[in-house]
Amino acid sequence: MKSLAKMALVPVAAAVVSLVPLGGTAYAAGCNGTGCENKGPVSMGCDKDAHTVLVGEVYSTAGGRTDFELRWSNSCWAGWARTGDSVYAATISVEKWNPDRTTLISRRTVDVKDGQHDWTNMVGGKGYMVRACGKEKTSGKLSCTPFAGTDS
Repeated sequence: MKSLAKMALVPVAAAVVSLVPLGGTAYAAGCNGTGCENKGPVSMGCDKDAHTVLVGEVYSTAGGRTDFELRWSNSCWAGWARTGDSVYAATISVEKWNPDRTTLISRRTVDVKDGQHDWTNMVGGKGYMVRACGKEKTSGKLSCTPFAGTDS
C-alpha cells in the first residue's frame, strides 16, 4: 500500500492505497473522523492541511471534460471530492465503503455547473475505503477514482 500524502495520481483503476497521517498541525480542526460526516471541509478547517490523493475525469458527449479530485485531511481524518477543471455540468461525489468494498456506507454529492469549481461535504473515519466519482450531466457517463484506504 502507498501513502496518500505522497501520491498524486494512480493510473490503474484496481489500485488501492492507504491514508497515512502526517505530523501534527498548527491549528485545531473543527471535527475528526466520523464527526466530520456531511460537514463542509472549509467551514471545519479541514482544507488547511488537505492534499489531493487521486484525480479522475469524466468526458462530455460534446468532447470536453470535468476533472475531479479525492481530497484528504489528516488532521480531520476525512475526505471529500472537489472539481478541478469543470468545463461541462457534472455531479461529483465522495463515497465511503466498508473495507471489502461490498457496502456503500455514505455518499456526498454536489452538482457542478459549466465552468464552476466546487466540493462536496466530507466523509470520515478510520477503517473505510473512499473514492471520488464524477457523472457527466448530459450523457450520464460515470467515472470514479480507485479506492483509497483510511487506515485504522
